[in-house]
Amino acid sequence: MGKLARIKWLIVGGAFVLLGIVGLFLPILQGILFIVIGIMCLSKGSATVRAQKMGFKKRFPRIGSKLAFLENKARNWREKRRAKKEAKK
Repeated sequence: MGKLARIKWLIVGGAFVLLGIVGLFLPILQGILFIVIGIMCLSKGSATVRAQKMGFKKRFPRIGSKLAFLENKARNWREKRRAKKEAKK
């Protein structure tokens, strides 16, 4: 992964985590959802965050399984979007 792509993932991930923290206090925003998305983005850009995420999944298996479910759901959604774009071409 290039340096520019890594920086992009870190900025996007940080923005989502900040939105998630704000969302924890505001009833309109889904705070947990934004935090999960932010952690997924940050783990793409940082090996340290990726290692922390894996440690969290091992330490808290119930929450880790839910996080893994959400990650798989996001990957499937992304693959469906890519397939639709390629079908249009």
